[in-house]
Amino acid sequence: MGVLVMTKTQLRSKLRKLLDTLGDIKAELYDLRDEVEETRDSIEPYEGYNDLTPEQEERQEWLEECQYAIENLVECLQSSEIDELESIAED
Repeated sequence: MGVLVMTKTQLRSKLRKLLDTLGDIKAELYDLRDEVEETRDSIEPYEGYNDLTPEQEERQEWLEECQYAIENLVECLQSSEIDELESIAED
């Protein structure tokens, strides 16, 4: 098995690319969360009815669960050691 040897500059460069990619993923997750929320909120009773159908309610609940799952992913990204990695990349 070979040993990977990198200079400090190479390591920082790769770390910056990784941080940029993580930032892009986070932005995409925010966009997806907003789209899911908008779709969930746009579900309305059919014309002439006051209540959602069971299928509409189920879809609304499913979308809400998706929204929470996406928010959990964003929180995982935020709570990871990204700040520490950013400080290393800037040293």
